[in-house]
Amino acid sequence: MRAFVTRRALWSLRVACRAQPGSGGIACVEDTRAAVFAGFPAYWASEAQHAGLRALCSKVPTTDLARKFISSVAEVDLPANASSEAPPPPTDTRLDIDFEELLTRPARPPRPGRPPSRASERAAAAFRILRRSGVVRDQALALYVNSALFPTAAAAFEDAVLSRARPRELAAIGALATGGAVADALFPAFARFVLREYRDQVTQYRSLVQTADLRAAHAWFPLARALQRRIVYHAGPTNSGKTYSALEAMKAAGSGVYCGPLRLLAMEVYDTCNAAGTFCDLITGQERREVPGSSHVSCTVEMVDLSRRVDVAVLDEIQMIGDEHRGWAWSRALMGVPANEIHLCGDGSAVELVRSLAAAMGDELEVRSYDRFTALAVEPGGLGPGVYAATQRGDCIVAFSRRDIFEIKAAVERETSHRCCVIYGALPPETRRQQAQLFNAGDNKYHVMVASDAVGMGLNLNIGRVVFHSLHKQFGGNERAPVSVSMIKQIAGRAGRRNSEFAQGKVTCKNPEELGILTAALETPLDAMVTRKAGLFPEFEHLEVFAGQRPDDTFSETLNQFTRHAVLDSTFFLCKQDGVFAAAQLLGETQLSLRDMYSFCMAPASSSNMHVLAALLHFARVYATGAPVTLDLQLPRKLPCNTLELRQLETAHAIVNLWLWLSYRFDEEAFPGREGVQQLSADICDLLHRGLRKVTSLTKASGSARASRAVDRTTQRPSPAHERLLRPFEAQAQALQRAQLEERRLQRSQQAGEGRLLRVRQSAPSEGRRRAESLA
Repeated sequence: MRAFVTRRALWSLRVACRAQPGSGGIACVEDTRAAVFAGFPAYWASEAQHAGLRALCSKVPTTDLARKFISSVAEVDLPANASSEAPPPPTDTRLDIDFEELLTRPARPPRPGRPPSRASERAAAAFRILRRSGVVRDQALALYVNSALFPTAAAAFEDAVLSRARPRELAAIGALATGGAVADALFPAFARFVLREYRDQVTQYRSLVQTADLRAAHAWFPLARALQRRIVYHAGPTNSGKTYSALEAMKAAGSGVYCGPLRLLAMEVYDTCNAAGTFCDLITGQERREVPGSSHVSCTVEMVDLSRRVDVAVLDEIQMIGDEHRGWAWSRALMGVPANEIHLCGDGSAVELVRSLAAAMGDELEVRSYDRFTALAVEPGGLGPGVYAATQRGDCIVAFSRRDIFEIKAAVERETSHRCCVIYGALPPETRRQQAQLFNAGDNKYHVMVASDAVGMGLNLNIGRVVFHSLHKQFGGNERAPVSVSMIKQIAGRAGRRNSEFAQGKVTCKNPEELGILTAALETPLDAMVTRKAGLFPEFEHLEVFAGQRPDDTFSETLNQFTRHAVLDSTFFLCKQDGVFAAAQLLGETQLSLRDMYSFCMAPASSSNMHVLAALLHFARVYATGAPVTLDLQLPRKLPCNTLELRQLETAHAIVNLWLWLSYRFDEEAFPGREGVQQLSADICDLLHRGLRKVTSLTKASGSARASRAVDRTTQRPSPAHERLLRPFEAQAQALQRAQLEERRLQRSQQAGEGRLLRVRQSAPSEGRRRAESLA
């Protein structure tokens, strides 16, 4: 005997167990949950599992949810190939109908103009309940009857039964409409009908679902599974020496690889290792530096080579395995790197997740805990009555928008004798390093840093005090969201680093009202921050097999369908890849092979920057014609004088980065002239660094708040030389911008229409239904 268990049923039981904490049921449910919740929408439970679940239900007999679970489980005898057959129906004494015999009868011809009998109307009502039942849809999906096929199959089943049933049988079916047993009585017959009449569609969908099965992800990496690996988790806060210990282990090994979250960190480790005599290569998406005789590699986490065996691997910022966008890269590296020893660095939030992954992989795990070297104190009172006039040497003011960063920079330089360095995400890593060196030098007037959350990792800075401009981030329009606890701890921890001139780190806020939030975040223990799941994203091979099941789909449709049908176990989630989906839609008409399309869509092109998207589209179109893809940007000789000209250079560098990234995925004939483009990248970085210093000089020399704000006003037009910089992509960028605005307008119109329809439906029942039907 086995039990047919639906997701909904197990969820009901899980909620019931939580309502009865003394039952000890959650652990039992969790054992089964991985096979149901994160797997197929339903599964065939073994006899032992079934017995355990029903016994568990008896411990929570007072809840309706537990009874609902019991009633949703149909005990049946299964044939050997149960996974591909419909469940044999349970005997139902309330419906004495032989559906097999009924469906072999000839159908009655339709009688135009003659109203249906009352028995037929009541039977039709029962079938409407069947079609609308979420439980029935879940059970149908378990038989690989998807949401697209279900309405068609349910309507065909209804027509087949109603056109053949006798009056007594119609009356019996109609009685179910008020008896609440429609699903139990009709679903077994429906299941046999749909598997017989729609066998090809069901088989096709079953094959499709199986190609999107991402369970047991660790089995994707046989080279790593062939090793008995040892994992060392270095858990601790910022400035605790955890990364240093891991890197020392890598340097002492015969071969090693460092995997960092940022190009900046990979570059820093590359410099540190080579300076210490450990010859090390650098590999990032946009750059390769090979050192003769090297046996170590420093790379960004996405670029780790899973075919190269090493003695020691270091995976930095392991808590990012739970990042909703990039977590897949940490999962891939952790499960796939063929290293005898893997050192993980990060806070302790992912310890239990790594423990479960290590157990699944058969790897040994050791956890080492670290404490912060220097004290970190919250400074009471906020920044003070003078606000940014109270800025001190060694301050790092953290804001979460580019506009705020430059406004704060102007205010500090206007109201104090200090000059400000800036660091934010759009700046190239090379420029960020230059700004960090300028801030750390100490022999100049650049005593203050104004930065975004990009300062949270990747740079060793001589910071004495971190000042949060706000503890909320703003997203498009007026939407605001609080900064996460983990981000607050990460950024605040940059103050008072070991071996800096500040023995104690301080942290405060611009607004005294936010000090309570700051204090609560810093007092949150690391073990209270839990990374529950690891991110996944399909490898190209997964999409290739999946696309083979749907050869007429575009790549965008393939991605959407894969995301919809992907099956994961409870340890993983599917990462969001908005940029990949946007690129897939953008490139839908280009004549690229599946592999080439995958490469272009995975390229670093921000979906919010129209010029970068225009460049991606241009590169793809040229490549599709077989012509060489070249890049020739005319850099201005004049340094940028305002933030808009700085933005022009930042966008130009993003386009150069995109070209370089693609050049390493395709052969040199397709993307010729890499050395020239690399020099172009270096020239842009130099212009940006010198331009930032010039903006500072203009602000200091302005002498008035109005004049200094003009330097940083983004509404100014760039000079003609800077305007020419992005001209090759200007027309396409404007076309993409118009298309995006039109799409947003249509979305708002549709949402407004749905809102009106909902309000009508909520009005007087009879009148509301008539008006809703007319609107629909």
